[in-house]
Amino acid sequence: MSVVDAAAALGVTSRQVERLAQAGDVVVTRRVGRSLLLDSSSVHRCAQMGRRRGRPWSEQAAWGALALLSGGSVDWLQSAHRARLRDRLRRSTADEVAYLARRRQTRVLRMRGWGGEMIGPGSVLIAGGVSALDADPGLAERFGVTTGHHEGVEGYVQAAHVEAIADAFGLVPDLEGDVTLRVVSEVSPVLAEGAVPVAVVAADLMESLSTRECSAGARVLQELLDSFR
Repeated sequence: MSVVDAAAALGVTSRQVERLAQAGDVVVTRRVGRSLLLDSSSVHRCAQMGRRRGRPWSEQAAWGALALLSGGSVDWLQSAHRARLRDRLRRSTADEVAYLARRRQTRVLRMRGWGGEMIGPGSVLIAGGVSALDADPGLAERFGVTTGHHEGVEGYVQAAHVEAIADAFGLVPDLEGDVTLRVVSEVSPVLAEGAVPVAVVAADLMESLSTRECSAGARVLQELLDSFR
């Protein structure tokens, strides 16, 4: 998709699309001279997410907010920062939180390879999105999504481990691939526990192009917000 087409789809200017590309909110497939060609799926996800007031949270703040919403401890954040996040969460809708937390990863890599055993005990890849539901039937029941039928793998991995996991499983970049790596700059205290909080799974699902998965994520995230208030 061209920048002009993306601008029309998003209802913004071409310059704003270029800024979204620089921030990683839409994926650049290649450059032709000075022109950018964009992954259409990433543009559709960005359009689905919509634009909200306020700047998206930093990676650390996003993890802190989603952990708070899931009932977790975030003692690693300063008390003033925790208070600001709590206040914002009490005033936000599910759509707003999903938008604010969109930079919980530094980048998203779509790849293909043989990913059957990529997630499990001792793995550097921590299940997120539909993979988290497949790994936990109780979690899947909460979202009202059937487990075991999802193709591919989705999870969070530290930037330092991307090359190793790609070598181990023969991963190569492919925008149509069934492996989604959400790359984080470092392992936060949240991810160090080996599983992502329920609010993170909800935010992941809200980025899905599947209407059912997106709706399930929005419903659970809103339930968490209602309980948090």
